[in-house]
Amino acid sequence: MGLSAAMEIGKNGLNIYSVATEVTSENIANVNTPGYSRQRVVLESAPPTTANGFPLGTGVKISTVERYYDGLLQKQLINAQSTQGYDTTKSTVLQQIEPTFNEVSNDGLGAAISNFFGAWQDLTLNPAGSAERQAVLSRTQILTDNFKAVSTTLTDSINTQNDSLVPLTDSINATLKNIAQLNGQIKTTELVSGNANEIRDQRDQLIRDLSQQIGITAKENSDGTTDVTYADGGAALVTGATAGSFSLDKTLPTKFVVTLTDTSGAVTAPTPTTGQLGATVALRDTIIPGYRDKVDALASTIATTVNDQHKLGFDQSGSAGGNFFTGTTAATISLDAGITGTDKIAASGTLGLLGDNSNALALAQLQNQKVMSGNTATFGSYFTGLVSSVGLDVQSAKSTETQDIAFTKQLTTLRESNSGVSLDEELTNLIKYQRSYQASSKLITTATEMMDTVIAMIR
Repeated sequence: MGLSAAMEIGKNGLNIYSVATEVTSENIANVNTPGYSRQRVVLESAPPTTANGFPLGTGVKISTVERYYDGLLQKQLINAQSTQGYDTTKSTVLQQIEPTFNEVSNDGLGAAISNFFGAWQDLTLNPAGSAERQAVLSRTQILTDNFKAVSTTLTDSINTQNDSLVPLTDSINATLKNIAQLNGQIKTTELVSGNANEIRDQRDQLIRDLSQQIGITAKENSDGTTDVTYADGGAALVTGATAGSFSLDKTLPTKFVVTLTDTSGAVTAPTPTTGQLGATVALRDTIIPGYRDKVDALASTIATTVNDQHKLGFDQSGSAGGNFFTGTTAATISLDAGITGTDKIAASGTLGLLGDNSNALALAQLQNQKVMSGNTATFGSYFTGLVSSVGLDVQSAKSTETQDIAFTKQLTTLRESNSGVSLDEELTNLIKYQRSYQASSKLITTATEMMDTVIAMIR
């Protein structure tokens, strides 16, 4: 081994520490890049050679440029973000509809119910009074308007969730396509011994983004690609460079059906239960309709019981009272067309006695009768229970969302501590590689000087 071998070692050192500096520079440049995993150059001794029967080293070589990556943390983040995506979507929508049941003001549905029966109570004091009868009709109009307002708000919210499925599925499909495309790039790059670390980071970030929208599981393959499977049913969403897609069956314009074409081309109609997609479907099909059904039950029972009692009385013309309300839901309840004026209110319970108030009193007393929830609650207590239920649901959703965010933040911090870039560490490495580069340069300079000395001796 002569001076030329020493110069070759020095040259290799220059090349290798130049690469190491480039990797460190890449880390520093991406310190704020979401999803970036820091990289490091793994060095090892170059294969030795034999000189005069003795094995001698030939310097250093780069074994690989590896990224700091924790597969277990990736799986935990995927699961955590699926849960957070569901709970955050649910919490956001519930907070939007909560003001509909806000009874802090005096003009909500609960107040309208109380005022409606209060008008009947006032009528008992002066059954033939025109002002009292007009107050009954006015309070009735306010009551039906409040029912319709609540129903409209809930129905609009349901329709909004349905409409939001369109951009949500489009976003999911775009992400699936990008993951499959990056899989193909990773496989191609690594087949020719290239470095696909940055592409892997981009793909893993997309997988984490996807997990917020739907529940998934991810499995990394030996060729560098990652297969993605749908948690709701197990269908293959991404296999290598092939992606599945979601679509919407819009046969029912107010209730789109989510369908899935997996990577094999098979078409299914899974019921989403996880991520933003699962929360959106649950809000549209179960949670918000559940509130609306309870409001409808309240409107229907009020209409039925008032109608039954009103029919037992007599109006000012001596005719038997007819239906006071028409409609059986919050959206359809209104004053019956037969109530054409204040004289049609059947306040009297005795034919021919216009001053009798017995039927008006019976109607007023309906407010305190337990006719809701299997005859266990009055109208007021039933609605108060509904308001409390919505409030508890909102608080529970907020609390769960807060816990999810804290857990995801903790996992993200762990990932950053493992895979994130530390400027202090990178600056230390930069100085180390700089000194190593200078030392390799000095080795070449020394070998050159020695060679010049030998040549001068020959001359």
